[in-house]
Amino acid sequence: MKAERINTLQENNTHNTKLESKIIRNIKTKLTDNSAMITQADKGNSIVILPTEQYENKVEQFIQSNNFLTSKTNPTESFQNQVWKVINNSKALIPQEEKWKHINLNPSTPSIKGLIKLHKPEHLIRPVVNWRGVPAYKLAQLFTKKIRIIAPLPHTYTIGNTRELSNKLESTPILPHHSLASLDISSLYTNVPMRETRDIIANNLVKNGVDPQIRHELLNWYDTITQQNYFSNKEKIIIQQESLVMGAPSSGLIAEFFLQNLEDTHLTPLLDKHNISVYFRYVDDILIIFDSRDTEVVNIQEDFNMLHPNMKFTAELESNNQINFLDITIHKTPTKWTTSIYRKPSNSIISYSSNHPPQHKHATIRYLHNRLKTYHLQHEEYKEELDTIHDIMLNNGFPIHTHTHTHTDPTPQGSLLQLPARNQVKLHTNGLPSRTLEEKTTFITNIFKKADISITL
Repeated sequence: MKAERINTLQENNTHNTKLESKIIRNIKTKLTDNSAMITQADKGNSIVILPTEQYENKVEQFIQSNNFLTSKTNPTESFQNQVWKVINNSKALIPQEEKWKHINLNPSTPSIKGLIKLHKPEHLIRPVVNWRGVPAYKLAQLFTKKIRIIAPLPHTYTIGNTRELSNKLESTPILPHHSLASLDISSLYTNVPMRETRDIIANNLVKNGVDPQIRHELLNWYDTITQQNYFSNKEKIIIQQESLVMGAPSSGLIAEFFLQNLEDTHLTPLLDKHNISVYFRYVDDILIIFDSRDTEVVNIQEDFNMLHPNMKFTAELESNNQINFLDITIHKTPTKWTTSIYRKPSNSIISYSSNHPPQHKHATIRYLHNRLKTYHLQHEEYKEELDTIHDIMLNNGFPIHTHTHTHTDPTPQGSLLQLPARNQVKLHTNGLPSRTLEEKTTFITNIFKKADISITL
């Protein structure tokens, strides 16, 4: 928990200055006096300060709503012995002199933390398990690396990012009766069947002609990794049953093995039945283009929900000839598919009047421009997005050097953003030496970085 790292920062870092130590003590005292704590927000790389009891209730609500068990004993030591045994028996995949590199020499019990969903009305949590100290963490990293090389997935239907999606849409034909829809896999990680996925990986290794000894070792790694599916909460050991390990570096790849096998074995008949001409998937988000004369999205959803007992899908149909997918809006025109950048209603940037360091403010605008240049937008959508960036800057108090936009070079040096010199108001408060507002913010932010804390004000 990040509040705990504030508590231990002074003990672990011998290079703290007296001033830094004083700031840390003051933060800790304020949190303690107000029965509060620090955690992260689900999105936006920011922190949330909230009552400790409220946070604990949210985590407990998540645990109670899932099929978790409570263990009377901590399995970390036995799991560590298991990892030693598996790695020592991996004679084909790990050279003897490198075995020690793939073992956590000082293992610890994984802990759960809740990232607060500030963009949701209920402010529920997204659970994240800190798996770095788990005995099998380094083994999971090695498993992911090895199997990607030994038995690569085909990625027949997947897309890697928004840019790839935009490129594919450019070459996708359009007909008057085409309709857009998106499907979302509900709670993917907690519903991937582990035993079935093990068989899928085993079959994939056979198809790729992998040596039997290497197959045996990789599957032993899989068993070891997926069995270490536990975490601690309030001094209790919680065991997750038959689900992907939250926080393990191998979980994304394991989910892909299951989903791509499901697609390769069952998807073609379904696509033919509903005359679906395009199917793109990014993790658990799916975009389809189908013939609206032959089917309706509710019928497509029903058939997708029958693909596997563990998989449930939600569906959304286009509205006004457009649909939001990932961070773009896809538009259906009479002749082609076009895209524009999509922003959620809560989307915001750092205000220029805030006390953030100037490099943070520059980075915010630079990100917007880099995204504009990266995505393949039509001229009108490009100009509209450039105007939107301009308005965002104005609405957040950024000084605009010139209002001239160019299509060929959207971010010429100094054309849109020119931040003046730092705020020259000096501060002499809280024991800090004389600093500007932004210098003081940078100073405190650097202290938080030593505790691995991202902070925004």
